[in-house]
Amino acid sequence: MSIVKKRSCLRTVPAAAMARKLGLALFTLTILASATEAAPRDFNRPPRAAGGEVERIETRRKALFQAMLHDPGNLDAAFEYAALSSQVGDLEGAIATLERMLIFAPGMPRLQLELGVLYFRLGAYGTAGTYFDAAVTGDDVPPEVRSKVSEYQAAIASRNDPSSFSGSLGIGVRYQTNANSGPSSTIVNLNGLDFVLSEDARKSGDANGFLSADVLGVLDLPAQGVEFKVSLRGYAEGYLDHQELNLGYAELAAGPSFDLNRFGLTGSTLDVYGIAAGGILAGDPLTSSLGAGVFLGQRPTTDWFHGVRAEFRHERFYNSDAYARMSEKSGDRLQGQYVSSWRLSERLSFDAAAMVDRFDAQTERNSYRQYGVLAGLTIQYDSPIEALVAPWSLSVNSQLSRRNHDAPDPMISSAVQRTTKWTLGVTQTIPLASDWAAQLQAGYQKSWSSYDTSDFDNATFGISLRKVF
Repeated sequence: MSIVKKRSCLRTVPAAAMARKLGLALFTLTILASATEAAPRDFNRPPRAAGGEVERIETRRKALFQAMLHDPGNLDAAFEYAALSSQVGDLEGAIATLERMLIFAPGMPRLQLELGVLYFRLGAYGTAGTYFDAAVTGDDVPPEVRSKVSEYQAAIASRNDPSSFSGSLGIGVRYQTNANSGPSSTIVNLNGLDFVLSEDARKSGDANGFLSADVLGVLDLPAQGVEFKVSLRGYAEGYLDHQELNLGYAELAAGPSFDLNRFGLTGSTLDVYGIAAGGILAGDPLTSSLGAGVFLGQRPTTDWFHGVRAEFRHERFYNSDAYARMSEKSGDRLQGQYVSSWRLSERLSFDAAAMVDRFDAQTERNSYRQYGVLAGLTIQYDSPIEALVAPWSLSVNSQLSRRNHDAPDPMISSAVQRTTKWTLGVTQTIPLASDWAAQLQAGYQKSWSSYDTSDFDNATFGISLRKVF
């Protein structure tokens, strides 16, 4: 059994680990961005009761209606009737009930807030704004009412503005048990021979700080039903020990978006866009890409969104002192995606995505086909801390991908590399204000590969602050 020298190790295992981390990061970034796009923040969705609940709710509504006829001043019955009406989608009935209640309880902030919300969901933003303004004009307005009104007023302003600008910024720290994606075993098989890895190439934990940004600008064009969208996504991370893995990546996409309702495709949009992206590794140029894409999205109901995307990119990788053969990974990528988002209830949502990825590199061993699926569940619940009034949310997501290379890597094996990766992530979001939130994150990643050098696992733990605007 021989010992892998340090220089040889730096040219094989770490370089492969870096490529794996970058490939997975970009693959995950794309699929998660698609899933996020499938579920934009949208207040204009009336709560829906589950199918089995509708009959029970209607029976209760009839009883409450009779109670209000006999006692018009019964505010408890009226509140319950309005809430149940909203659950079954009868927003007009809920509005009529709450407006009658204003006669008996004029100037009540919570009542005016609820009326504003209902008119907002009907798309009557002017009337909704009047009620929102009234809800916060008094001296004794609950803080949670002011916070909610502020959110809806901002949403109304964005809908009335021919241009909009939104996004999020994040900053945080993370610890990984296997930051360099080192093999699980200290012994790897290279072309039938067992080698003991040097310490540099083994599984190694490390901490890093990271920054992320996701920005979207939308401009209404003179042509009816046409907008111009510009999106920018970026990510940067710096490591405490493994500074050779310090990574920065940014991607810009821009193009027109067409409302297809005029062609009979209700709730559908078509986005056509160009793509430019680039990244650096340890201060050296790493990659750049140019391409184009098309996305067809549809919202069949207020609680379901889905769409398909196709993208083509020409990607270039650049050699550096540490990675002298990176240019061999340059090539063309063709990618297809399906994304979907369901709002299952007032506080529960489910996201799913699937992706097919074909990459043709300069060398066959770096060419591959990749398939992936992602599923995520998010649940909101009341804040356990009295001072933080906004609901908290807990998200659990899992991703599974499979990569099959076209040809073997002669430095490692005469067999073709086939790798399966599974990732599980949990995120606890704690709203601190209307536009700030803390996030606690934990994750686990496992890779099974026909190549020992790509067989690894990694657990992550992180905390971050996120600002939305």
